[in-house]
Amino acid sequence: MSTRPQALHASDGRCYFAAPMGFLSATSTIVRLHAKPPKNIDRIAIADAVSAHAFRDHDEVGMPKSDAFGWVTMHDPLVTEFDVTDLFFQQYLVVGFRFDTRTVPSKLAWIERRRLEESRMLEQGVERLSRHTKREIKEDVESTLLARALPNPKLFECAWNLETEAVYFSGKSKGAREKFSTLFRETFGVAPIPMIPYLAAERVGVSDEIVDGVREVEPSRLVPGAVDPAAPAMNGNGQGVLLQETELL
Repeated sequence: MSTRPQALHASDGRCYFAAPMGFLSATSTIVRLHAKPPKNIDRIAIADAVSAHAFRDHDEVGMPKSDAFGWVTMHDPLVTEFDVTDLFFQQYLVVGFRFDTRTVPSKLAWIERRRLEESRMLEQGVERLSRHTKREIKEDVESTLLARALPNPKLFECAWNLETEAVYFSGKSKGAREKFSTLFRETFGVAPIPMIPYLAAERVGVSDEIVDGVREVEPSRLVPGAVDPAAPAMNGNGQGVLLQETELL
């Protein structure tokens, strides 16, 4: 498969060339979810809501966040102002998701705290610092080191089919999916639900009997020699020992 930048055509005729990552890369991991859009879709209001929840790497007072996440445009992760043509492609709402993390090495934080504590004790002429002073030093060190730490950015893409109610997200890590689901709910007012097998069975329109059958399916032992959780345990003589449930008072 070619890795050349692929063109995205917006409804107004504009053409974007996106970097080959996520949906546009040669390989990608896609997670399917389900979210029901509103009956009356106000595209301008949706664009405003996405802009209000766009990516910001600093908090309200200008300090960097340890975890920062938000929406970016699909064609450029530096663009955080949206209009209708940035988001809607035919029946799809397509948007990028950026998730940055900053970490401070624990040893470095400990060394800096010790250094400041020693300096503060010399200044005050005491042998021990109060708990309040230590907590204050700890918070100052963490904020200072966090401001110096470089972010580790991760970029994902989301495509929401407004006709079939299917949501496709190009990330499978637990942290990214949790932040994405939170942001999706805060932005669009609906929580995306993972497309687990019995939900998928409901979506394809099979009978209620089949859906109920899928729900009642129990795990099977597919590996030869694996221990069956329902089987009795064996004692040292090879005899079966039934494990009784113990009621905790």
